[in-house]
Amino acid sequence: MNQKSIVAIIVAFVVIAGGAAFALTRNNKSDTDMNGMNHGNQTMQDQESSTYKQYAALEGEDYDRMFLAGMIAHHQGAVDMANLALKQAGREELKTMAQNIVSAQNKEIAEMTAWQSSWGYPASTGGNMMDHSAMGMENDMAGMTNELKDLSGNAFDKKFLELMTRHHQSAIDMSRPAAKNAQHQEVKTLAQAIIDAQTKEIKQMQTWAN
Repeated sequence: MNQKSIVAIIVAFVVIAGGAAFALTRNNKSDTDMNGMNHGNQTMQDQESSTYKQYAALEGEDYDRMFLAGMIAHHQGAVDMANLALKQAGREELKTMAQNIVSAQNKEIAEMTAWQSSWGYPASTGGNMMDHSAMGMENDMAGMTNELKDLSGNAFDKKFLELMTRHHQSAIDMSRPAAKNAQHQEVKTLAQAIIDAQTKEIKQMQTWAN
């Protein structure tokens, strides 16, 4: 074998080896990127609230029934907190927001209660209450109201903004699965309205808090 043939074989070997190494490196990088994406998705899932996970696990009428029972109790808690704000808040802007909350959420409570009756779901409020699934929600809302009842002026305003922001985020988390999971269009429409309105109010309250 002459020298030129030997050189050609060596060059060919180097090219093949280099190509294999490049392919291996690229595959490893792809695996790493994919693992990173999976890890990122898992991290996002881990950051979802327990409230979101609870409602996202329900579908069809199971979601609608739980959503109505939970949101009625949730709205009533917001109304109770807002009624305190009308008397005890120091800032006029908070009183205006509180009045809007009372008006909007009392109207939605009436709508949801009517849907429970129309769709044959057990009542979750009033003397005919048969659905006790929202009792934990009621207790949480009562706890927030109790944190506010002895406060006034600036102290009330600060705590109200903190609690109502958290309260609104919880309602958003309950509402987010509705687009895919709810059976009735009325629930889907209401859930989106809650997301839109309460996201806007959260942004406003964060501005005031700062």
